[in-house]
Formats: sequence, C-alpha cells, structure tokens
Amino acid sequence: MRPRAYLDHNASTPLDPAVRDAMAKAEAMTWGNPSSPHLEGRLAREILEEARGRVAATLGCRPREVLFTSGGTEAVNLALVGAARARAASGKRVVVTAIEHSCVTDAADALGREGYEVVRVAPTPDGRVEAGAVDAACAPGTSVAAVMLANHETGAILPVRAVAEAVRARGVAVLCDAALGPGQVEVRVEALGVDLLALSAHKWNGPKGIGALYVRRRTKLEPLLRGGPQEERIRGGTENVVGAVGLATALERAVASAEARRTRYRALTERLLGGLLAAIPDARLLGPAEPRLPSTVLLELPGCEGEAVLVNLDLEGISTSTGSACAVGGTSASPVLLAMGLSTKRASSTIRFSVGEGTTDADVDRVLSALPAIVGRLRALAR
Repeated sequence: MRPRAYLDHNASTPLDPAVRDAMAKAEAMTWGNPSSPHLEGRLAREILEEARGRVAATLGCRPREVLFTSGGTEAVNLALVGAARARAASGKRVVVTAIEHSCVTDAADALGREGYEVVRVAPTPDGRVEAGAVDAACAPGTSVAAVMLANHETGAILPVRAVAEAVRARGVAVLCDAALGPGQVEVRVEALGVDLLALSAHKWNGPKGIGALYVRRRTKLEPLLRGGPQEERIRGGTENVVGAVGLATALERAVASAEARRTRYRALTERLLGGLLAAIPDARLLGPAEPRLPSTVLLELPGCEGEAVLVNLDLEGISTSTGSACAVGGTSASPVLLAMGLSTKRASSTIRFSVGEGTTDADVDRVLSALPAIVGRLRALAR
C-alpha cells in the first residue's frame, strides 16, 4: 500500500520516536503517585520535577512558574478564566483577538455569560493583528488580553511582544496561546514579555493529553479544577508524569532544531504554494505572506467547496484540512476567515496544508499532481 501524504500538522503531529522512548523509560521506572510519600511516589515526584525543570529551562523561566495540564485547551481556560476571575475586583473586561483558537474565544464567551465585558479585536484583511488595535481595546478595567503567537489557519504570526510592551503599564495580564510556536517561533517568555503562555505537546511531536501553562510569578489565578494541592494549588489532580516527560522531551527537541525546521518547512511550502498558484487558475493565498509560519499554506479555491476538496484529496491518500480541526462537524464558516472580512462562500472554499517532521518532497509532488485535477473536476460539476 502506498504511504499516505500527511499535510495536517497544525491539527496534530506524529509522536517522535525519541519522545516515545523517553516516555516508555519513565513509565517503566515508576507507577507511583507523585503526591505519595513512599519510595514509588518519591521517584514519580523526582521524574515529574525533572520534566518541569526542563520545560522551564527551555522557556527561560523558573520551574515553579510551569504548571502541567491535560492539554492546550485546559491551559488556556485556566489562564484566561482563572486570571479574569482573580482580577475581577479591579475590572471585568477581557480583550481577545477575533482570530484566536476556539479554546480562547469560547472561554471568553463563558466569561461574558458571567457578566464580563468581552472585546474582540478585528484583524486586518490579510489576517494580521496590529498591536495598536489591541492596546486601544485595553480600556480601564481590562484584566486580561489574549493574543496568540501564530494563527492555526492562516499561519499569521502576531506581534505578541509589542502588545505586551504596550499594555504593561496598565497592569493588563497578557495571555499567549503558543500551541504552534515551538520549532517555528520564539517561545522564551522573556523575549515575548507575556504573563501567561499555553502549550500543547501534540502540536510538535509530543503526546496528546498533556499541556503546560507558564504563569509569571505573582500572576494570580483562580483554580478551575479543585481536589488537591497539586501544581502550586492551582490545578488539582494527580499529575500525568509520563506525559510531562513526553512534553519536556518534545519541547526541547523542537526548540533545539527550530532553525533547521524553519528552513526545511519553508522550502516545502514555497514549492507547494508556487506550484499550486501556477497550476490552478484564480487560486490565492489567504493570510499574510509574512510574517507567517513556514509550515502553513491556506489556499482559497474559488468555485470549489473546501470539504469536497478535502474528501477528494483523502481518496488520493493526502491528508489535509479545511481549517481548524476543532471545527469539524460544524456547519458555519471559519470565524477566523469571517473576521478577516471573507464572505461565507469564500471562507468555505479554502484548504489548508501544514507540513512538519516527516513531510517530504514526494508528499508535495503528490499534492501538485492531484489537486489541480480535483479542482478542475469540481469546478466543472459546479457549472
């Protein structure tokens, strides 16, 4: 059977064999609860804290500023909702960009139902967000501002540091969803200037079910999960020791190889984009040409339904996406693209390619061979 071409790394990535080996070693060493005082528990605690220290060293922060969670969604919810509730006495206003992942926007909507004022900052037509627009939205009473590091659909890289510098004097806590950053964009917290930073291991060849949240010292959070003193008494529940080892290993490997990854990903996507624009009439890139994740290409294909393109590519052995995987099953167009000013029809005529570790020139060749013919067939049927 011919191997499939997987070009949906923004949704999830294959587990790095080195990460799998590190997790297997940790699992073989202990099964104890890291909160237990006996030998097995102490060994589990030692492994957990070593992993925490490795994450902290990679992010450039203190180990006590790193909390382990069940994934990026929990990390974001704890950061946004937890910080807003902890700061409610000084103001009940939160600011988010209109192109955030649904884990941010849905959490903000939940705060809105609690009586918070939620302000969404619109992007420019090419999917960027201007720091000045976020700054202007942070009126008195704003407690938290959420600005993602890179958009999951367009690949647009946002000016996180500029936002943090602009709002710092007003005491606004800045949350950064950095799920797609490691291996492609700087994630050291002092370079970004943020107070809260969320990570999700499965986005960069780590395991699913484990995330991390950086919480700058003295940044108060109201716990969402209660039931124990774990994770600085902010996130109750027995820690996922093996997952923490997997996250730490994947994060270190992604950051250490970032320059090589960026170079290789850029070469793949430039060849993919150039070939498709040359072969498919009226196809166009959505989102900024720069700054953009080197891994990501979002194409608009007028006259085609993105879902139909996806299905046809899947039949050709090519895995891709129409946008965020979290939107699968929904009937509405991408909120990110609608916020950029696209009509529902245009937003539904898109396909996203995202390369990663394991993507080859042969994978790109398969797309260049298959997609123009698929688009031609679909356009002919639509006439």
